[in-house]
Amino acid sequence: MKSIWPALALVATGFALSACAPSSGPGAGLDGHAASISTLQRINTQAHACWLKDSDFKEYGIIPELDTTSTPRLLVIPRGKPQSLPKAVIVASASDAQFYGPLSSTPLASRINGDISRWASGAVGC
Repeated sequence: MKSIWPALALVATGFALSACAPSSGPGAGLDGHAASISTLQRINTQAHACWLKDSDFKEYGIIPELDTTSTPRLLVIPRGKPQSLPKAVIVASASDAQFYGPLSSTPLASRINGDISRWASGAVGC
């Protein structure tokens, strides 16, 4: 029985020390999610200011989905048809953004890519 106590003391010490170790658990993920939402908010603000006043985008509207618990995104939809399938979906990380969908194979694709990349990095303006 005496030989068990040193082993138990060692295990207890290990548990106590592991509780002090820094964790990369949920806190890190939440910060990344918040940063993604912030990036998409910047893109949403600029897209509304620039695209919705531009004749190249006269057929489209933008619906933000920023309050989701999954991946936040912006949907580019046919204007006046909020229930229709998106023509583009914009997703972002902390400092980058991409888009996919039917508009990615149109002449607007390079402009959309350029705009969302600039806006994701913090630039403003059209």
